[in-house]
Parts: sequence; structure tokens; C-alpha cells
Amino acid sequence: MRDRIKGKTLIARDEGDDASGVVIKLYGEETNGAVSIIEQPFEPGFLLPPHVHQNDVWLYVLEGEMHARVGDEVVKATPGCWVLKPRRIPHTMWNAGPKPARIIEVYTPGGFELFFKDFGDRLSQGSIGLDELNRLGEPHGIRFFDDWIPDLKAAYNLRVIGE
Repeated sequence: MRDRIKGKTLIARDEGDDASGVVIKLYGEETNGAVSIIEQPFEPGFLLPPHVHQNDVWLYVLEGEMHARVGDEVVKATPGCWVLKPRRIPHTMWNAGPKPARIIEVYTPGGFELFFKDFGDRLSQGSIGLDELNRLGEPHGIRFFDDWIPDLKAAYNLRVIGE
């Protein structure tokens, strides 16, 4: 983990800890648990399995386009858009566009960013099923489910991250 940034005003573009492609820009422990921030690329055709967790997530699109389903609402977000994925509300996101997307996610409260370290370590060993995702997610307060996956895969020609 990099040096603590408490008291630091700037997090440079090239700063952060790589967790298998997800860059942790700010850890929850650096903000007394108030917030954490990650930046990540999102390849075309990728679907994050639907899930619920114990924190609010703000998704900001830097490049490309992202779709999100939050409860029963589906939105398409382009650069400059924010999408709120509230705690305890089922949600998912995917890139149905032709180009890679790049996003920032802000988590309140912080701490969820540590899931990406565990996920990245496990993904380096091979594909991950839903049961394994839930095992990895349990300590981080996230639960994955597959209710929406078949319909989303068919409608948008997607593949689930980790398959």
C-alpha cells in the first residue's frame, strides 16, 4: 500500500494502487472510513454480475459509455454522467458500447475498495463462478445474484466478468 495521503491535497493521475486493473485512488482508511475512490477500465461486452452491498456507489463515466440497472431502472451513461447505485438496492452495470469505457467509482462509506484486491488475486488463478464471488464478497458486505444475467446477456450480447 502506498504512503498515506492524509493531509495531501492532490492525487495525481498516475497515483494509486493497481488491483488487477482497478486502480485504488483513495482508501477508506485514509478518510477515517468516510469515502474511497477507484478508477477502472471496462471492456466492451463486459457485465458485472448483479449485486447488493452496504454502501452507496457513485459511478462517473470518464470515457466510453456504461449502462446500469438499479432496481428496475436501466440507464445509459456517457462521459460526464453520474449514476447513483444506492446501498441495499440490487444493481449491475455493463459496457454495451463498441469502445472501452473508463470509470470512477466513489464509495460511501469507504472500505469496499478492498474487495477489488481480493477479486484480482483470485481472478489471476482462473475463472470465477457466482459461489466463489459470494465467498470473496462476504467480508466486504457484497452479495451477487444471477436473476438478471440471462436477459442482459441476450439483450446486449454480454459476457460476465470472471467467466
